[in-house]
Amino acid sequence: MWIIGLLVLIALGLLGVASWLAARQPSMSGPLKQLQGIEGWVGVVGLVWGLVGLLNWIRALSLFSVAPVMMLVGLASILVILALSLILALPLLKSWMRGGATGSLDDLAARLAPYKLVLGFLCLAFAAYTLVRAVI
Repeated sequence: MWIIGLLVLIALGLLGVASWLAARQPSMSGPLKQLQGIEGWVGVVGLVWGLVGLLNWIRALSLFSVAPVMMLVGLASILVILALSLILALPLLKSWMRGGATGSLDDLAARLAPYKLVLGFLCLAFAAYTLVRAVI
């Protein structure tokens, strides 16, 4: 399961930093454009993965007294996944919804959008942490 989480973190991280990376490395703009074409679906997968992770974190709350740092890192990772996934999935979610719910989603996305780059780098940092933790 950690491999799926690692892949989700990497995909979200790359999509979060795609505009910055394309500006720094113009040769990367082609592959990044292909990935950006499915960013809505990656966001939906990230939302589902984040919600499952949040439910698992709540079920494991009894471990907080044994491993508080690991539990806090896990919660931070889940919250970053959920926030970036919501930003990426919003256009797709809006196409599925009707009525007044889209207004509140627009408001939330407008508040989160300035943090897209930071959330992307955090996802990549959590992916590196996951990889190091799995090797050790």
